[in-house]
Amino acid sequence: MPLQRPRHLLSCAVLGASLLLSGCGFHLRGTSVDSVKLEELAVSARNSYGPTYQSVLEALQVNGVDIRSSAPYHLQLLDERKERRAVTYTYRSTPAEYELTSELTFQISDRQSRPLIGPETLSTQRVYVNDKDNLIGTSEEEALLHREMLQDLTRQLMFRLSSISASDLAAREQAIDRQAP
Repeated sequence: MPLQRPRHLLSCAVLGASLLLSGCGFHLRGTSVDSVKLEELAVSARNSYGPTYQSVLEALQVNGVDIRSSAPYHLQLLDERKERRAVTYTYRSTPAEYELTSELTFQISDRQSRPLIGPETLSTQRVYVNDKDNLIGTSEEEALLHREMLQDLTRQLMFRLSSISASDLAAREQAIDRQAP
């Protein structure tokens, strides 16, 4: 019976702490994306077989977006750029650390190919240590970082798309129509 009381107190303390945290508006950062409000989109990319295009398609489908070529709005993945540069050097003038940068440029256009949003560029960076004594491990780390960066760019794009609704795009389309002579 004496062991029951500390467990009960611990359970009450954990429950109380979780209620306090949820009541104050605490949320973990970057854990979820608000759902994408667009019901359907056409999606295209220069490399429609590449990992970025496939990752974006999968994320859109998970968010309930119907991908079809006849959709009123078109998400275009215009450009993808990857760069690797040395940021620090050893005393022998060999790179000690590399910085990886990935950028994704996209835009959303209407059926007449008029840009409604963008082009906008999303970017992510990572730094890793170049271990000249472990070339396989270093190359595997670089490949892992590239995969993480792809996930990060896809997540950034989903965050951006979650702030856009079909009515926002329709309003932008109407504004363009009013400006046209």
